[in-house]
Amino acid sequence: MNFNNEPENKESFMREIEEENSLSIEDFIKELEAKEKDLLISSDLAIEIDEAGFDDTNPEFIKAEFGIEPVKSPEIMPPVNIFAPNNKTFSDLEDEIAGFKKQIFKLETERAELAETIRRRQIDFDNYKKRIERERNETFVGQISNLVRQMLPVLDNLNRALDFAAQNSEGRSQDFHQFFEGIVLVNQQLNEVLAEMGVQPIASTGEPFDPHFHEAVATEVSPEFPPNTVTGELLRGYRIGDRVIRAAMVKVSTVAQLNPKNFAPANNLKQSNEAVSETE
Repeated sequence: MNFNNEPENKESFMREIEEENSLSIEDFIKELEAKEKDLLISSDLAIEIDEAGFDDTNPEFIKAEFGIEPVKSPEIMPPVNIFAPNNKTFSDLEDEIAGFKKQIFKLETERAELAETIRRRQIDFDNYKKRIERERNETFVGQISNLVRQMLPVLDNLNRALDFAAQNSEGRSQDFHQFFEGIVLVNQQLNEVLAEMGVQPIASTGEPFDPHFHEAVATEVSPEFPPNTVTGELLRGYRIGDRVIRAAMVKVSTVAQLNPKNFAPANNLKQSNEAVSETE
């Protein structure tokens, strides 16, 4: 390649471009018409294809020749008649409505029965829980009562010993008084334990006599207390709530009985009245 001729090539190329641009549009159209005449192309020209060698209705041929899956035309479904004619009469419709009402009534009845069954079972379950709780409390109270009943003789002897020591504590030594105070504290702790278990002593002296809590073993006429009142306690009683572990043995006051020697008979009273009238 001759690089020295490069400016000359550029100049010739530019001249060709200028010559091509100098062609008018009319000349360009005339050249196209001349080329069409040479090629014999007209609007009536039709290209005929041999139909014997090409079958566009055969899918296998199209797939084998061109590797293209033929497009299947969608199947046209017959129109569905939504508003199908109904041959039912008015009486048939009324029968169906009556049947539906019966089913509704049956379902409502079953629903009411289920609700009633659930309510009864809930009540039974609540009663069962209350009965179990009551039986549990009764069992606990019974066990506590048996335990306290076995301890009461020991507690009674301890109280008797304390009462005797308190009455005969005069002239005793200091050691005896300290020992006595220790026994009093032990008795107090034992009573506190019983109180925590729900065991309470039955109030007696000065209280009205109650046969549910008191057992009268003696009666006396007392000017200090009204009739039917507990005047003294011989043996202390205990209870848990309203349940009596042991009734208190008490003395009860009564009304003073009239002495017949202090009153004259009716005939003596009549004679005395007659004597008084004669003296007058």
